[in-house]
Amino acid sequence: MSVARRASKPLLDEVLDVLSNVLFPVVVFFVWAVATTIGTIVDQNQDPQHYYDTYPAAVANLVLRLHLDTILHSVPYFSLIVLLLVSMSVCTFRRVIPKRFPKDRAVPIENFGLHGTVALARQPAEASPAAAAYLAGRRFQIRTQQIDGSIWLFGDKHKWARYGVLVAHLGFALIAAGVFFGWLAGFNGQLQIFEGTGSALPQRPGITIGLHKFAAQFEPVQTPNGPFYQAAKFQSDVTVGGDGPPSTASILVNHPYVTGSGIYVYQASYGFGGRVDIRHDGRSVSLAGSGRLMPDDQIFLPGTSREVQYLTMLGPSDPSQTPIGVPLPTKDEYALWLVHDNVPTTSRPLLVPVGRTIDLGDGYTLRALPPIAWSGLTYRYDPGAGLVGLGAGVLVLGFVMALFFVPIKVYARIGRAGNGTKIDVAATTTKGNAIYEDEFKSLLAGLARAGNALSGSEPPPPEEAYA
Repeated sequence: MSVARRASKPLLDEVLDVLSNVLFPVVVFFVWAVATTIGTIVDQNQDPQHYYDTYPAAVANLVLRLHLDTILHSVPYFSLIVLLLVSMSVCTFRRVIPKRFPKDRAVPIENFGLHGTVALARQPAEASPAAAAYLAGRRFQIRTQQIDGSIWLFGDKHKWARYGVLVAHLGFALIAAGVFFGWLAGFNGQLQIFEGTGSALPQRPGITIGLHKFAAQFEPVQTPNGPFYQAAKFQSDVTVGGDGPPSTASILVNHPYVTGSGIYVYQASYGFGGRVDIRHDGRSVSLAGSGRLMPDDQIFLPGTSREVQYLTMLGPSDPSQTPIGVPLPTKDEYALWLVHDNVPTTSRPLLVPVGRTIDLGDGYTLRALPPIAWSGLTYRYDPGAGLVGLGAGVLVLGFVMALFFVPIKVYARIGRAGNGTKIDVAATTTKGNAIYEDEFKSLLAGLARAGNALSGSEPPPPEEAYA
């Protein structure tokens, strides 16, 4: 006994069936959401050492080997977005539009959840104008057709609300396009600039930012163990060049500066670099590097087994570095370790006030010079930000249209019944029958009253059509 084989569909139709399956975009969206969450939690585009400093070694290895440190800028991530957009587009044209915008055609009214019949004593030619006028009075847009010997009335109310889902899809498409443009042409980074110096943006070498002055204000916060000093306000006075005419600006926390080409510059961090004057037998010794000391920097004294380890600066310039319970020095001072043969020479760090000179041994001396402030500036350029904002607004508008308004479509078949007329009526909404049951009963009662009264207006003449 042979079994009839189902005719296989063309490959294109099978692909479109998969893409238009509601479960497919749901799964893709879930995967995309998981990837976005990971990219939000894990710092992106950092040096590998940053992850080993932040996470346990096993987690850091996982982040780097799976490329989770660049997930938001990876090809698979944006492939998910493109796949989601394609699936949404196919679903829109193959499922959403046919379902949400049904055509005007003869339908089996008895199969609708909301249906009813109105019997009239007058003839169909008189009942039709009366029914059309009544539905128009209920704010339905009425269209009349002659189909298979019966007069059909088709009415829509709040039809524009049916576009809510399409508008929401458009909003998501705009957001995706904005994210793509941001990935394609956008960039971000950080700069650490000392007072009196400048730095160029690596992605735009022609654009430079120079720091004239950094200022900070601190407020004491009382704790059971003593006061803690918290930065209440800090700002950088800078000059920006290479992006239009040179301009000066004061960049404050939560108040970014926007360059002429749309690059946002934020005040992110700050600090004070230590400065010292090292001498050997009275002669100045040049130090390797910039001469500015950051926490944990070391100074090796040539020809000796001695070194100076810089810890931090304490004092009124940056009181937040003073430990809780330790009195705030009245003058800036540096905390240092003097190390001989890898062994500290004191039980506690040396506190060297600015302006004081100490003996390091072997003919070396150290004089503490005034600290120099540095500012940490974060910059970001995202050409798709405007599209993302517009898409978010369109997305919200689509949800409002789809969720807070009820589009209604009414079908009315008017035909002869004995010496009178029978009007079979059905209604459908995008939100189920329960939301319109009471209104539908009122609609049927109103049609009965209107059909038994004289009509004061004439509808457009019926169009010849066939189901």
